[in-house]
Amino acid sequence: MDRSITQAQVGDGIPDRTATDGKNGLAPTVKGRPFLWGLLLVALCLSVFVGSQPNRSNPYVHFVFQAQAWMDGQTSIPTHVKWSSTSPGDDYQDIMPILDSNGTDTNRGIIPFPPLPTWVLLPFVAIWRLSTNQQLLATIFGAIDVGIAFWMLGFLPVRPAIRWFAALFLGLGSVLWYASAIGSTWFWAHIVAVGCLLLAVGLALSVDREAAQPRPVSEAVPTLKRLEWPGGWRSFLLLAALGALAGALIQLAGAGVSAASLTGLGIAMGLVAAALAGAVAGRASAVAPIVVTVAVAAGLPMLLILGAHSTMFVTIADIVLLLMILSMILLGGRKNGAVDRGFNALAVALTRPEAIQVAAGLMFGLAVTARLTILFGFPFFLLVGGGGTWLRRGLLAGAGAAVPLIALLVFTYASTGHVFNPAYEYLYRLEVNYPLGYNPDWSIADIRYVPQNLVIMFGELPRFMPNFPAIFPVDSGTGLCSAIGSSRGLFDATCPIALPDARGLSILLTSPAFVFAALAWLPARLKQLDRATVGATLAVCAIAFVNLMHFSQGWVQFGYRFSNDFVPFALILVALGASRIRQLWPFVALVLLSVLVNLWGVIWGVTLGW
Repeated sequence: MDRSITQAQVGDGIPDRTATDGKNGLAPTVKGRPFLWGLLLVALCLSVFVGSQPNRSNPYVHFVFQAQAWMDGQTSIPTHVKWSSTSPGDDYQDIMPILDSNGTDTNRGIIPFPPLPTWVLLPFVAIWRLSTNQQLLATIFGAIDVGIAFWMLGFLPVRPAIRWFAALFLGLGSVLWYASAIGSTWFWAHIVAVGCLLLAVGLALSVDREAAQPRPVSEAVPTLKRLEWPGGWRSFLLLAALGALAGALIQLAGAGVSAASLTGLGIAMGLVAAALAGAVAGRASAVAPIVVTVAVAAGLPMLLILGAHSTMFVTIADIVLLLMILSMILLGGRKNGAVDRGFNALAVALTRPEAIQVAAGLMFGLAVTARLTILFGFPFFLLVGGGGTWLRRGLLAGAGAAVPLIALLVFTYASTGHVFNPAYEYLYRLEVNYPLGYNPDWSIADIRYVPQNLVIMFGELPRFMPNFPAIFPVDSGTGLCSAIGSSRGLFDATCPIALPDARGLSILLTSPAFVFAALAWLPARLKQLDRATVGATLAVCAIAFVNLMHFSQGWVQFGYRFSNDFVPFALILVALGASRIRQLWPFVALVLLSVLVNLWGVIWGVTLGW
């Protein structure tokens, strides 16, 4: 079998001896033709995404308004101003109004969505303010997601052709295409989350090259045999301290402590998480990814927000930045000087296997701050990544993920007065009476919703020969095919052959290449498994099950958009499944069929104004 990477021959419980460039624990940089093929794929998807939707405006830009509110020093958004000149009048969907002590609407509201999608928009909103084109950015970031997927797949033992077509499947054969073309609030969150999660998975795979190598079952799954606690008593005490602080945070939030006090506790928890990473890795350099991520992901947006309120702050920041640049220019020219040694040491620290596993956890945690249910995919990082043993991998990734998750809790409390956003429950009580099969006696996430949602996920079909263009299950609105002599057409909005069901469609119908995920388990018949397959399967099943318990599976959509929450893990299974059969053509055929189905869905979504 052709392989796109060199496989190291190590097993779970054996220290990593990853194939590297001799300087660090990260894979060698992709050079030559694969890199050009990746660029071509990104350019192809970008052109398709942009061309799919000629109308660059949509009324659902909650994150743009949230970013502008942050720039204005507010955590809530205004609810009585026009968001879009093309708005149909329901700009304020999915917003919980803030009431004063008398129960009067304050004309401000809270959005229920996690903050990372807003955070990503901050640099753009700082320039274009409320004119920021979220939909256009969705096409760009969606194409970048495909490029990240191509990079991630390069760490799997698959042929170059499978790598390319698997990435194409993500970009044009899954509902990521529809999300990128539409780019409204809910889809923008998916696009941001998919990119972060692909980075997390790719980083973990990059320092665990034999994770996808089938081995005897006893070697491919975690065991308690010869269990040793990594980092000794120090890491154990730090983990216990982190748990105690988390309990204190919940208790203090329930008691109504000030946001400043809770922020201080959150910072302390972040420092403990960083210390835990260093203790488990056995070297302080494992903390480097946390330092860099906090500096970039938190520092730059904070500079933008503070700069919006103080011209003096901007001036001081510009002077400091200029002095730093001049210092690096003057000192960096010295061979083996302090600047060169510092950058070299940072590069080595960031590229050690343990540090990369911490970085994978950080990116995973960031993905959760865009889509909460991704949290249940963490078992993948117990089985795949740098660290050598499942417990060491999990602690390193967990320490990295803890930092953005702690920040999420603190931010939610500061902006809503609760650790868990109350807008979710408010919206459930608002939408539960929609004629979509919801039950007001059940909770927002209830296991009793699973059976009916499984039908949407795997069995929902288009509406064939429809008589009404309704987005509800019941027929309503202006009748179709009412003109004398009218005949049905493939894309005739007045008399269509079939329309997508607004509740969603079966993922096996919209993306039939997903069937190759099951073939990743072919080695099991020989009593062999690989950790990547087991880990990815656990992640897909866990995320999907939690999503299925949610009352809504998305609405006014093509396909099953919740599949974006687990598609980076599913993509591993699809690529491995395609590599474990002799012929390439069945995979290519189903990928192209997936592209055609999604083309049909995107055209209809744009035509119907979804």
